[in-house]
Amino acid sequence: MVSSVRTLNYVFSVTSIVLGIALVLFMLSQRSDLNIGTAIGIVLILNGAVRIWFAQDDDES
Repeated sequence: MVSSVRTLNYVFSVTSIVLGIALVLFMLSQRSDLNIGTAIGIVLILNGAVRIWFAQDDDES
């Protein structure tokens, strides 16, 4: 059970990072300034990175 939850956490983290990068690149390709779409993309990338970081801390304990 725990390993399936850990795997699901990794899947959500990588998905969050990929979607965040795609959203930021899309917003930059629209030649718009820093707006809510770009901010959401940055938050998605940070969310995925933090989830991966905490998941690795769980593996060590």
